[in-house]
Amino acid sequence: METSGGIALAAALAGYLSESAVATARPTPSDRVTRFVDEMTLEEKVGQMTQMAAYEVPTERAAEVLRKYKPGSLMYLTSKNPNEVARTSNELQKAMVEETRLGVPFVYGIDSVHGNNNLEGATIFPHNHGVGATWNPDAATEMASITSRTMRVTGTHWNFSPVADLQRDPRWGRFYEGFSEDPFLASQLVAAKVRGYEEKTNGYKRTGATVKHFAGYSEPANGNDRTAALLPYRTFASTILPPFSAGFTAGAETAMVNSGSLNGVPAHASKELLTDILRDRLGFDGMVVSDWHDFYRMIKVHGYAENLKEATRLGINAGVDMYMVPAAGIEGDTAEGYQRRLIELVDEGSVTTERIDEAVTNILAFKEHVGLFEDPYAAPSEVDEVVSEGRELAREVATESMTLLTNDGTLPLGSDVGSILVTGPSADSVANQMGGWTLGWQGVGDTKPPAVTVLEGISDAAPASTTVTHVPTGLREFTNEEEVRTAAESADVVVAVLGEGPYAEEKGDTDTLELPTAQRRLVETAANTGTPTVGVLVAGRPRGTTVFDHLSASVMAYLPGTAAGPAVAATLFGDNNPSGRLPFTWPTGTGQLLNLHNNYPPDQFNEAGDNRPPESDQTPLFPFGHGLSYTDFEYADMRISPKKLPQRAATDELTVSVSVRNTGDRAGETVIPVYGGRDHGQVLYPRKVVVGFDRVALEPGETERVDIRASILPLATVLGDVFARGELVVDTGEYWFAVGEVTESLSVV
Repeated sequence: METSGGIALAAALAGYLSESAVATARPTPSDRVTRFVDEMTLEEKVGQMTQMAAYEVPTERAAEVLRKYKPGSLMYLTSKNPNEVARTSNELQKAMVEETRLGVPFVYGIDSVHGNNNLEGATIFPHNHGVGATWNPDAATEMASITSRTMRVTGTHWNFSPVADLQRDPRWGRFYEGFSEDPFLASQLVAAKVRGYEEKTNGYKRTGATVKHFAGYSEPANGNDRTAALLPYRTFASTILPPFSAGFTAGAETAMVNSGSLNGVPAHASKELLTDILRDRLGFDGMVVSDWHDFYRMIKVHGYAENLKEATRLGINAGVDMYMVPAAGIEGDTAEGYQRRLIELVDEGSVTTERIDEAVTNILAFKEHVGLFEDPYAAPSEVDEVVSEGRELAREVATESMTLLTNDGTLPLGSDVGSILVTGPSADSVANQMGGWTLGWQGVGDTKPPAVTVLEGISDAAPASTTVTHVPTGLREFTNEEEVRTAAESADVVVAVLGEGPYAEEKGDTDTLELPTAQRRLVETAANTGTPTVGVLVAGRPRGTTVFDHLSASVMAYLPGTAAGPAVAATLFGDNNPSGRLPFTWPTGTGQLLNLHNNYPPDQFNEAGDNRPPESDQTPLFPFGHGLSYTDFEYADMRISPKKLPQRAATDELTVSVSVRNTGDRAGETVIPVYGGRDHGQVLYPRKVVVGFDRVALEPGETERVDIRASILPLATVLGDVFARGELVVDTGEYWFAVGEVTESLSVV
């Protein structure tokens, strides 16, 4: 099939941000980088390609260990105390700079994914799915900027964030780490976080961002972490790649590799993925780091490589520049073993010296751009002041994320509410409101982050005349049913704070989206008393199905972090008119998966209620973009400029203008998503995709015309038959754009 009008992949995806794809290109390596590469021995080069754990380098033997392994990077903090982290970082860095032959600093990396979630006293921001619910890139940038400041003063320079994986399957334990199921929305937020992390100070990036996990990680075929993903190229190019490209276009110089396999090949072993697509087609010119022990996973998880030497050869030749190999008690997969194997591979010609030099050049250039050659040290005198930053921003973002799912008029709670029963497992749980990756991989342990719980928030915000009673219950146990029933009968309103406990990665995989039986019984017990019952969901994914049948109103709070209490309370009492919108589809259950707003048609074969076969009803519990308000907004007079777009100008920006009116009696803010689609074409098109969005705040009765930057590129696709592998194409023909119920057409000629 003829595919004229194709757009080079990098240019097409960079156009999501209205930026040139050349933004991903890096200048020719500096003289300093070139000189270091020329001066290094093979052992020193292989050292640069090694990432060890900081706990493997005891401060009393730092010089000895660093001279032995010459690591290009350290990871993991040795303490949760920020002052100790700063001191230790400086001691280790001083030994690296002053006691090794060339004195090349190591780059210190860590996962600071929702604030500096590794440090005691640091503000914990909402996880990414909650940030997605705000549809607010500026907020994402501010959070990332604060995070980077806390990292730099404590001597950490490299953030393994943001996650560019789309939210495709809520069974997956890393669902909450993504921003959205929609490529355009996710792209804006990935780029926003990159810009915040990499804010320039003293002429260099304060911290380096890592766009991860390249690519296809978030759609494991059975929903379990690191299981095989099977993705057609058309979907991969038009849907999976855009958020990664957005991060690179925004300036990220490091990419972390997908721990899983894609179409039968481990991502870490795929030269097609890590060189042909990432570098040659997307134009990425930075440094590629493996994920945790993923050469070893080629053997033990994927059954692909026969031994660690073969896995190392495959990974390095595929395009991995640095191997993440912290000591983990895995026999043979240690820094010493990796370095020995890689040197052997070079000596025997299985890995070329050119490939080694390329990797080391990428690593050193990254270090140069984060200012390590000028100033690799922490700033201990600034730690106490900086680490506590961001409390007010955390409250603002958490509040903006609150998504009103259902409401029969119970919310907002008025001053006439004399008594409130607060119950449920997440009402007073700091760990639950934080989620995983919070002062521990699987969540909060003995060290607690700064937090206001939902119970505390409601108690603080309730009018003086209102009595707040608390009856705690468990995540999976409900042993005090009679106590809850009695308290509910005496209350004017019940607030049940439901959801999930903390988890990360495979520990969070699930085969159900229902809440645990204990929580369903809790809701039924409260609702059966006749007392209005409000559900607040604190969860890392759309968790809850039939429970909504028993709730008078419900709010999705995501994993709101430090400011959960004030954010939830402001929403319940009406001080916050909720404006959050779901960044994902909320299915009725796992039987609907994958249920996505941008699936190919049909969403159902028959009209609702027509049970004659064939039948496939994919109507979700709550659609993508859903979010109620305490007021109403009306859209009118939509205009698109230009209305006709030459195919050669498909990367150009469009303007969608729409009149928005607040028709209710409360002030409110709303997200204005612009959707696009195409009804007929050479291939199927998604039912709808986001092509632009904005936010607007209006007083009651106020009208404002809003101009929204939009793009036709989210509707670019790969033309051709089933196994087509061409460039992305914005095909000629008619497209539709919609805001609410208002639609307009756009012609591509």
